[in-house]
Amino acid sequence: MFDAPDAARRSQLTTLLLGSLERGAAGVDIRIAGGGHPAPLLVTAAGSVVPVPVGGMPVGALADARFAEAQVHLDPGDLLLAYTDGVTEANGGPVHAEKFGAHRLRAALAAAAGLPPAALVDRLLQVVDEWLGGQAHDDIAVLAVCASAPA
Repeated sequence: MFDAPDAARRSQLTTLLLGSLERGAAGVDIRIAGGGHPAPLLVTAAGSVVPVPVGGMPVGALADARFAEAQVHLDPGDLLLAYTDGVTEANGGPVHAEKFGAHRLRAALAAAAGLPPAALVDRLLQVVDEWLGGQAHDDIAVLAVCASAPA
């Protein structure tokens, strides 16, 4: 995308998150590089939901785009959720005249805190699907990473 002539003018861009994990005795340390993607959310075992601001510019937006990096620590039971903007932009159509939004996303995650990653993702997708009222919607993807207790 960087080498494509006039990619930004033709709206050929994408967002990204790239991460690396290092497991330690006290949880997991994650380094995240970002290019304009929505901030991942840290869901603590206690139920708080905190954005992890990464920032950066979308890939392809500018030839000299700047990318950013953040670090986050997950204690056992904590979870980091990355998601596409299709989650927050899910439009309820005739049932709900507004988008799902970041506040509903955070509330759904807080209510599901403590669940295993697969169960939390399933619950979140169920809540978004209910918001959509059966309407088709694309661009919904989530990835959850958690720190399990040491064996």
